[in-house]
Formats: sequence, structure tokens, C-alpha cells
Amino acid sequence: MNYYWLLFFDANQPRRPAVLRQLLANRQKGSALYFGMLANWLQYIGLFSGFDEAKFDREIQQLVTAAYLEAGLAGLTLSTKGVEFINENDLKLELAQPKLFRIFPMELVANLILLAVQVASEASYQNKQYYVVTDNVYSQYLFKRWLTQSNYGLTGLQEELVPSLATFLANEPPQKAAIFAQKLRGHNFPGQTNEQLATIHGKFPFEIEQIWLDLLSRFAYYLYQGDGKLAELMALTQPNFEPVRASRFKTINAFMAGNTIKEIASHLHIKENTVLDHLYEAYIWHGKPDLLKLVSAKEQELMTKLFVETKSQEEWSYQDLVAVQPEIAFYKFRIFEIARGRKRWQT
Repeated sequence: MNYYWLLFFDANQPRRPAVLRQLLANRQKGSALYFGMLANWLQYIGLFSGFDEAKFDREIQQLVTAAYLEAGLAGLTLSTKGVEFINENDLKLELAQPKLFRIFPMELVANLILLAVQVASEASYQNKQYYVVTDNVYSQYLFKRWLTQSNYGLTGLQEELVPSLATFLANEPPQKAAIFAQKLRGHNFPGQTNEQLATIHGKFPFEIEQIWLDLLSRFAYYLYQGDGKLAELMALTQPNFEPVRASRFKTINAFMAGNTIKEIASHLHIKENTVLDHLYEAYIWHGKPDLLKLVSAKEQELMTKLFVETKSQEEWSYQDLVAVQPEIAFYKFRIFEIARGRKRWQT
């Protein structure tokens, strides 16, 4: 049973596993972003490369069946049994900066760092006959091109990588630093698996994977911020610090230029709902453009009285709104939801 997923749920706030699935799979529909914002899950977008959605659904159902999670109308909550299990095993999300998984292509980053460590280690023993740590052709090509063009060769790689890694790990808890180092591969050291390290350190395998991913992502960012050749290697992965996807900016710019939703849809040959999804995305991340201006003061007052003053936001329903005011369009309801959700998300 994969107990790791328990850490994404709460005992009091209902959360939707389908939303978590979509975000982990890097599928960012407007509804997923909105409910992900409420659950504070946006930082986990694209967390796992090669994420298996069907396996995730099975594992969530196993946790429900085993009564670690409880199902309700608004989503899943941690049961008393789930809370006790987390507390008894002192489980926690170990990812200090999960947003780095959205910024960096972590599979490529992992391959490049593993290659750098292996090549430096083997070179220190003058060994040229070894199995390369990754069979990813693009990663190998990128690393070889960088090493050739960097003009400091294997000796330079060793002289920069070894102290960089030592300095980074010196600022980490000793157990985490040891786990990270034991996952690396070098001369006559094949690296250890999550299962092996779990036995050694008295943890669950998913905790080992968390620690590895946490330190890997932050080590990549540490190198990227440096002024050495390894910063250039990390820059080759083309990190993207803007959370709003590039394909959305035509829509956003057209709206900010004063075009209506209908006009933008016609000009860009997309559906009006697609236009709205693009605008929701920008509004969720940045609070801009100001979509709330599309909702009249009277409509905002009605929704405040109907929802804000009576229910938790997870329980808000468009059906309840149209029962009172049938003329209000759904997009106005969603804009109001996002505006209120952003206030909670930022506190």
C-alpha cells in the first residue's frame, strides 16, 4: 500500500484525488488549477516524471478501502486511522521546494547530475571502461557537448563538482545527505536502491525517494545559481520560472488589450471556454488580468451572502447560485471562486 498519498490529504478539508492526479500528471485545466489552489497543491504540478495515473487511482482506492481515507461529497479526508498512522510513523512531505519540479525538467536534470558524478568519479581512477549511468541518448549528448565546450575537461569537472557537492550536503541533515550520496553512482559503487536504503535507515521506500528528489532538485538549483561551468550545464535544461504556460499569453494579451472573450475566441479560432481557461490560469497564479471586473458589484454581493457567509469554499455550488439567480453565467461564479480562493491561498 502506498501510504505516501496520505500526506496530500487533510483531516478537516475535503480534497479531490482526481485533481491531484491531473496536477501530478501536469494536466492543468482551469478546474484542476482552481481546486488545486484550494488544496495548496499547485506547487506539486508535474512532480513525478512518467507519472502512472491508473496506478495512482488504484492506490488511492486501496487507502479508502483500508479506511485511511474517508470519502464524502466534496472529496476525501484523512480518517482517524490515517492521522494516527502518519503521527505514529512521523511521516511528512520532505520536499522543501516542490515548485522546482515545475521549473526544471527533473528527469533530464537527474541524468545530467548522475552523469557528472559518475564521469568525475571514474576519471579520478583513470577508468574509461564502465557502463554509463543512463541510457538516455539526449542526456548523454547534452553532457558530452557541454563537457567538450566547457574547456575545462575532466580535471576541471572534478575540481568544481566535488567541493560544490560537499558544500551543498554539509548544509543538510546528516541522514538526508547520506541517503543522497548513497543514491549516486561512481567508481565501483553502483548506487543503492530505495528499498536498500529504507532498510538501512529505517524508513519507507517512498520516504527515501522523497529525500532523493528533494535534494536533487535543490542541488540542481544550487548549481544553477552558481557562477561556475556547472551552472551552464543546468542552464542547458532550460528552466522555466513562469508558471503560466507560454501558449496562454496570446489570449491574455488580447484580453488586456480590451478584447472581449467572444472576440478573442473568434480571432484565435478557439472556443470561448478555452479563452476562459487561459485567463483563469493567469488569474490564479498572478491575480492578473483583473477578471473580477467581469462580475458586477451586485453579483459579488449576492455570492458573498450566499456562499462566503454560510459555507466553506469546498462546498460552494453553481447549482445553488442559479437556483437563486439563473441569469448568472458559470464563468462569473468561477472568477468569484478564484478571487476568494486566492485570498486564502496567499495567507
